Amino acid sequence: MNIKRLSFFQRIGIWRTIFEIFLVGVILFVVFHHFPRKPVVSSWYSKIVYEVPVSKKLVALTYDDGPYPVDTLKILKLLDKYHVKATFFMIGKQMEENPEVVKMVLDGGHVIGNHTYTHPAKLETYPTAQIVGEIDRCEQVIEKMTGKRAQLFRPPLGLVNSQIASVAKDEGYHTILWTVCGDHHDAPTPQLMAKRVFKVIRPGGIILIHDGRYPDRWKDVIATDIIVKTLLKQGYHFVTVPQLLEQESKWPSRHTHSLL
Repeated sequence: MNIKRLSFFQRIGIWRTIFEIFLVGVILFVVFHHFPRKPVVSSWYSKIVYEVPVSKKLVALTYDDGPYPVDTLKILKLLDKYHVKATFFMIGKQMEENPEVVKMVLDGGHVIGNHTYTHPAKLETYPTAQIVGEIDRCEQVIEKMTGKRAQLFRPPLGLVNSQIASVAKDEGYHTILWTVCGDHHDAPTPQLMAKRVFKVIRPGGIILIHDGRYPDRWKDVIATDIIVKTLLKQGYHFVTVPQLLEQESKWPSRHTHSLL
């Protein structure tokens, strides 16, 4: 099109159209870059529990990968010393091999959660049927040894996707991760493990340490002593995860994501 051959009014119309397109672009830019937008949160992801905001100084201490005869028993002795209750996410196969330890955990008033039957390192790559099988087989062991069904599920290594979350929900579990984990490559000593916890923990937080699978869990035993003793002095009260979840209705808020 030759603009020179257009009438004066046709030229004005073209430039007006160009100006209007430019103006719309400017408005869209301002809207998308200067006004706050609500983050899009996947429905399954929002159901994962990392902590439960509460009004009181409550925290939940949790252990993964047991039970084991040596370290689990030492941890139980420490928890009894401080009159603290914890939540143990147990591997079904380990429960079958150490039934007497399971009984001691129950006798101590602690809670047992489902941590799958064999602790597969890549559960998120499994087809649905195998995920169901890992969870159900562990649940069968839990029900046989405790006489009741577990309310809580924690996937191995904390690796979860929509498929795992959906299976856990359909099976009637709360999927529980954590606010802070003491075990980390940047915390090679019990003292540094405890320090890592202290930097992050807050009311409603969930602490993860371990009582099984590796021979160096003696560090978790010592870290337990430091963490419990220090947080008690700071005015914290230790509760089980189900007790922490009960507080949510008294202090309405969404679960938040930390996982350190």
